[in-house]
Amino acid sequence: MARSSLAAALALFQLMSLSTAVPAVAQQGETFRPGFGWQPGMRIEASETRVGVLREGAISDSGRVSTATYTIVVSEHRDGLLIAHENIRVERPGDFPDDLPPIARVNEVVADNLQYWMRLPNLVVTKQGEFVRVDDLEEFRFRVENSIRPIASALAAGDAEILGLVDDLLASVINDEVIEGLASDRWSSLVDKWAYTDWEIGHVFGVEIEAPNPLVPGPAIEYSIQAGVTRKIACDAPSGGVQCAVFVMVTRPAQSAIGQAAQILADSLGAQLLAAAGSEVPPEYSQGGAEALTFQELRVEGRVELMADPVSLLPLWLEERQMRAGSGIGLGEPFSFYTEEILTTEFSYPEDR
Repeated sequence: MARSSLAAALALFQLMSLSTAVPAVAQQGETFRPGFGWQPGMRIEASETRVGVLREGAISDSGRVSTATYTIVVSEHRDGLLIAHENIRVERPGDFPDDLPPIARVNEVVADNLQYWMRLPNLVVTKQGEFVRVDDLEEFRFRVENSIRPIASALAAGDAEILGLVDDLLASVINDEVIEGLASDRWSSLVDKWAYTDWEIGHVFGVEIEAPNPLVPGPAIEYSIQAGVTRKIACDAPSGGVQCAVFVMVTRPAQSAIGQAAQILADSLGAQLLAAAGSEVPPEYSQGGAEALTFQELRVEGRVELMADPVSLLPLWLEERQMRAGSGIGLGEPFSFYTEEILTTEFSYPEDR
């Protein structure tokens, strides 16, 4: 019982992930400096697939979770360029099991929609591609809520308690800080990480930074970042060339910070585990005499891989991986877990763009 409760709690949290690849030998040492070629009037069609993997001990579950399509429209803005996301459509393939309760159906659909919508507000960037801000946060919040509430209401079949939980969730998630942070990260994966930097194929850059804890809200922790261009491959580049560059960045909490991250996560999930276990919690845990949850091992990693035009940084393909794994003791029982989310986006360019 403790294990299943813990797995359910752990499944609520998401994280980034990255790795490296080996460049083609003939390209080793080649250098180039990508610019920013997104121009007013461009339209880019995007199609995304999100796949989730959850493994607890020997039990594993994975498969296609959801898909989304949208159009990116570039236009002039007084502060540079407006990167708008239009015609957003989110789909969850397949039907729900007949025995799945309404609250679980609502939770899955709301989570799927939030995963996409929260990453796709309209952005203001400079003419050099630097992120400035999310455009009209109030209007974006209105769009998200009015896209999700009707779906949730239909699935809830008028259940006031479920609708109240949806209201609470949207109020806690759809806030300015979260929207700005997710939008900045997304744009960084496409442009900011790579533009106007001299890259040498096969050479890896390393740096240490401080950033927010990726597991739960808390003080900033240290990260190690490795980034590089692994290779160039043949493609029909949007700028008219015949090669695309493959950029890769891997982000991990520094070893000195992983213990801090684990403790904060244990404190947060321990309370949820106690609440989920209810009356089955042994007195020594419910009365604070023993820790409800401790981590013996915790690994978190983020990976971004981008295939883009090496001149303009117009994207053709983007993969974002979020992974965490570990083991520990929950309510006196050993557990292990592994979760990974893989979000793949393909971009295309209509001929009349």
